[in-house]
Amino acid sequence: MATAPIGNSEMEGDGYYNAHSRPQGSAGELGIPLLKRAAQQVPLSGDIVRIADFGAAQGKNSMAPMSAAIAEIRKRCALTPITITHTDISSNDFTALFELLAESPASYLNGAQDVYAYASGTSFYRRIFPSNTQAIGWNSIAIHWLSSAPSAIPNHIWSPYAQGTVRAAFRARAAQDWTAFLNARAAEYVQGGQLVIVASGADEHGFSGAEGLLNMANEELLAMVRRRGITGDEYDRMAIPTYYRTRKEFETPFTAESPFELLESTPTVLQDPFWPSYEQSGDAQAFASAYTSFFRAFSEPCLFGETDTPAADEFYAGVEKRIAADPDAAVCHWQLLLMRIKRR
Repeated sequence: MATAPIGNSEMEGDGYYNAHSRPQGSAGELGIPLLKRAAQQVPLSGDIVRIADFGAAQGKNSMAPMSAAIAEIRKRCALTPITITHTDISSNDFTALFELLAESPASYLNGAQDVYAYASGTSFYRRIFPSNTQAIGWNSIAIHWLSSAPSAIPNHIWSPYAQGTVRAAFRARAAQDWTAFLNARAAEYVQGGQLVIVASGADEHGFSGAEGLLNMANEELLAMVRRRGITGDEYDRMAIPTYYRTRKEFETPFTAESPFELLESTPTVLQDPFWPSYEQSGDAQAFASAYTSFFRAFSEPCLFGETDTPAADEFYAGVEKRIAADPDAAVCHWQLLLMRIKRR
């Protein structure tokens, strides 16, 4: 089996991520009120209102936020053209995104007048747009993905369990990436432009709220090493390239000298979106299947590369069995931070 190089942050393709990203969508819904406030306040003096959707993935979870922003802008200017640019890394499944825009009843293009959709296959840790052109930005459940993982994580695949110098390296990379994101946006946004960030963050101890699920996954990988489904070297190279910043880490750059003003910063917890159905049905297998599909959608390229392998199928089948055997242990209570920032 060929494992992915450390730092692969692709999502599972062919629309799979769209079909299995319910928690990400639920988190994004919490940021829509902030996005509406941004759309009500940004300057609309130009010939075009430009919106950027940073880290769009396959687009399903962008439809409702973009529709909300369009609706608020149209209350202020009925005729001004609106452009929306969806950005993600170059290997993203943009085909699924554009199929959704063209065919889905939920597409924000349905019935829209003078609204135009574009895409950019560029990491949001780099400049994407010309200077002083963008009015509104949206970044939801994406900023925890690092530009790359600085190293493997001894005895685990999940950065909250990194220790010592390894944890320091992840923290430093996350700080560099956050600074790079803000610097790029500072150049691109007009004075008074605003960005809304729905961040998957950490509590004061550095935990994201998904540690039970990821411990199950890590235990299954170690079991695969013991039964020779993967080698020890392959396991040692596996790491999901994320880091979960605390509120303090997110807010540190917003000093008096910052090009951005922090308008809102609200911590909240996303309760498990799958749990209510399980409580009602008691169907542990259905709960496990839904959770495993969600986990596979964002983790398989990180752990196993871009091509399906028998080892990947074995791994996710094992994770599903573990979740079905102990649903309570897999429950996630995601730590979130809802931020709205304004270009000075």
